Amino acid sequence: MNPFIYLLIALAIATTLGYFKGRKKNRRIGGMIGEAAEKILTPEKKEYVNIGGTLGHNFTYTLDKPFTEAKGTFTLLPRHSVLYLPLSLLITRHDRFYLHLFSSRELQGEGHIIAKKYYPKMRVDIKGIDKLKRDTAQTREGEFILLWDNPHLEAKMRTLLEDTEGIDTLLHFCCYRDNRVFFIHSIPKEPQLEQLLKGIYQKLPEFIKK
Repeated sequence: MNPFIYLLIALAIATTLGYFKGRKKNRRIGGMIGEAAEKILTPEKKEYVNIGGTLGHNFTYTLDKPFTEAKGTFTLLPRHSVLYLPLSLLITRHDRFYLHLFSSRELQGEGHIIAKKYYPKMRVDIKGIDKLKRDTAQTREGEFILLWDNPHLEAKMRTLLEDTEGIDTLLHFCCYRDNRVFFIHSIPKEPQLEQLLKGIYQKLPEFIKK
């Protein structure tokens, strides 16, 4: 038999096995993300919308005060596609978790915590960044850039960094006074995601006006 045929057969077997193994892993990761988010945020109502099979979900939670709702997205690497996964690792590099938390009350200002390694890769510019105060914070997990407009926020953000476990997976945290929203962008790993959400969620009331 032509050796090329053996190569095609081996590739077909590897692709098939990789599909089922990758799909199973993505389902496990997706389940972990949903469980962690629900455990920390304890939504009254919840809704998930699939976005591409095992590639991710959009979700919406109805929350108790001082929040109104949470809207988020998680997108996962195409682990079920043996041929496309290497390219995806070069482009996106990791799974992604995004969360917007809407407050029913006014926030104290605008503040950002951005992983220094992620800062050059941010796809969205921060409006009015030249008007924000800036400094850096060094933790055991890495270096972060701090931005703020209210001097009271600097200490709160440093405390959040120091007291939150799983902070090494955080890429961007911010609070926006104008639309009363908190934003979290992280790499969803286990058990860091639950630790990160718990630590940040417990600190959020300190960013809300009394």
